[in-house]
Amino acid sequence: MKKTTMTRLLHAALIVGTLLLAGLFFWAIPTYGGYMATVEAPEFAYAYWPCLIWAWCFAAPIFAAVIPAWRICSSISTEEGAFTRSNAKCLRWIACLAFADAVIFPVGMLIVGMMGAGSPGLVVLVTPAVMLVCVAVGIAFLCLGCLVDDAAKLKEDNDLTI
Repeated sequence: MKKTTMTRLLHAALIVGTLLLAGLFFWAIPTYGGYMATVEAPEFAYAYWPCLIWAWCFAAPIFAAVIPAWRICSSISTEEGAFTRSNAKCLRWIACLAFADAVIFPVGMLIVGMMGAGSPGLVVLVTPAVMLVCVAVGIAFLCLGCLVDDAAKLKEDNDLTI
């Protein structure tokens, strides 16, 4: 597979994923929350906006990670290639954003719970699962950043010896 084809496919995957997440966070969640606040559980209508803001705060690092991910995908078809210090920095930045989400979710859950709108299933099952996934993604991207940085150093040394 050509590097330009890889870059285009990765860009397409990023665009599709970003659009799906945008639909989830800016259409599906507000629509479902509105339905819950008006039809299913009107006694929790007061929590609609705080929960929606919490969801958007959780989404912000995800959408922010698209920018460094785009840069990494774009670098594949350049002359320098994928193993650059810039890409290592982008991977570490994505890791930081994942770790930020690992903090944002339980803080939001705590706030919603203090408002009296939390549910045991959300607190006991979903919150630890989301935190685990965020931390795992953060660790994976942090490790990838270190590996890409090591590869970039080797590449620089190799370029100097030729």
